[in-house]
Amino acid sequence: MMNIKKTLAFFLILLAGSSMAQDKFEISGKLAEAGKDKMVMLSYKNSEGKDARDSAVVKNGKFLLSGTTAFASKAYLSLVPLKKDTAKRGGQSDYQEFYLEKGKYKVTGKNSMAKASIIGAQAQKDYLQYNEQLGAMLAQFKEITQRFTKAYYAKVKDTVEIKKIQAEARPVHAKIEAALDSFIFSHPDSYVTLDLISENKTAVIDPGTFGRYYDPLSKRVLASYTGQRLTAKYDKAKQIAIGKAVDFRQTDDKGAEFKLSSLRGKYVLVDFWASWCVPCRAENPHLLKAYNQLKDKNFEIVGVSLDETKAAWLNAVKHDGMPWIQVSDLKGFKSDVAVKYGISAIPQNFLINPEGVIVAKNLRGEDVNEKIAAFIK
Repeated sequence: MMNIKKTLAFFLILLAGSSMAQDKFEISGKLAEAGKDKMVMLSYKNSEGKDARDSAVVKNGKFLLSGTTAFASKAYLSLVPLKKDTAKRGGQSDYQEFYLEKGKYKVTGKNSMAKASIIGAQAQKDYLQYNEQLGAMLAQFKEITQRFTKAYYAKVKDTVEIKKIQAEARPVHAKIEAALDSFIFSHPDSYVTLDLISENKTAVIDPGTFGRYYDPLSKRVLASYTGQRLTAKYDKAKQIAIGKAVDFRQTDDKGAEFKLSSLRGKYVLVDFWASWCVPCRAENPHLLKAYNQLKDKNFEIVGVSLDETKAAWLNAVKHDGMPWIQVSDLKGFKSDVAVKYGISAIPQNFLINPEGVIVAKNLRGEDVNEKIAAFIK
């Protein structure tokens, strides 16, 4: 009689092997004028979602690469010499970004990977469509950005030119945002869309509005490693949505433990910042004005620093003249509070009422005192 346990184990092994085979990819390439002594390097995510590399020598203008991956993610193909020429330093890399998933891919070109055609599975088709729709606008914006950077960091700043470039950039940026949203909303089952949302819409997640991007995404793309990370970040952001009660513990600037709930009964602005964050430091004078005007009206500020060096943190507090409560565990973005609430960009803040419930978020600017005062009863 057949052993049931052994049969089941064998069946599971077959299933595992079958599942892995489904994630297999094959890349066949033809670079007719690549010449001798060249190889193609592939950088990609393997079936465990970890960074992996592979290579193949170009023979008679042809190469072949194969392996396993999971879902679809960005990958890179580079054409490089077999032997590194130490006499040549720098130089422009010959590579192309594309989307790799299970299936067959064809690379066709002459002597350049950057200019080659890469045709493959659905995610790559989506990526080519995205580049076709936004490529020209992105190139235009990049050129404007380069001119702005040059003008802004010049020894003698031409403020008129800087404002002119900023005015030129605004409508181009608006067109890019509109085209980006159009692609996202028309491709809810695309791994490209998932990446575009993760890269462009998650610096600061507002749970009240982020659902318009997240909710249409298919279960298929959300099951991916990137999808799982996006879901986790969204769930963390929901913890600091308006209407949510919050509390945390941190060490203050004197080394004592501070608990947010110890301020129950007051309106409290919890402000995430760091000494190295230029936009954060620019907001401090506005917060100081608000603090001085409202500190006797049942109001307090708690600054949560995402610094990693105590000296830098405390020097900034002293330099900017911040008299309010200051806390930090000196772990940067790995701070317990930042991790708990998914804070991955600063400045950020939220205002809590006397019951410890969030009533407003990201209050800033020259009139921040008025914005805060509007909530204090």
